Amino acid sequence: FENGVFAGIPRQQVRNAFHPFLIENDPCHWRLDYGETSTCDLFLTSDDADEDLVTGFTVDRPCSDGRLWGALASILKLGNVVLYFPGDCPPLVADRAVAQHLPADMLDALGQPQCVTTGREMWNAIRAS
Repeated sequence: FENGVFAGIPRQQVRNAFHPFLIENDPCHWRLDYGETSTCDLFLTSDDADEDLVTGFTVDRPCSDGRLWGALASILKLGNVVLYFPGDCPPLVADRAVAQHLPADMLDALGQPQCVTTGREMWNAIRAS
């Protein structure tokens, strides 16, 4: 986000965060394969004006593999990025300054962000909610 509106992050940086476990089925659907029982799918949304910018993605059925959570934590550090889950988990950010860029209605609905800097901190925050 940038001043309350969607802003993208470079697709290549997102791709790099998941390398070498990434299988690109198409530009909007990626699969992460961490082994026989640790897989999940990502569904990406691109910027309408620039397909090289990702404005969001959904992790479908996230696995518990720590490499996924480490990659997600590294993506949080790419800019004003927020991660949120259904339920009572607060939105997660890597830097408290990100909150000033999030839309007010998002903060009203989800609450104030919690700062996490590692995959383990992220995993613990989600499990604690």
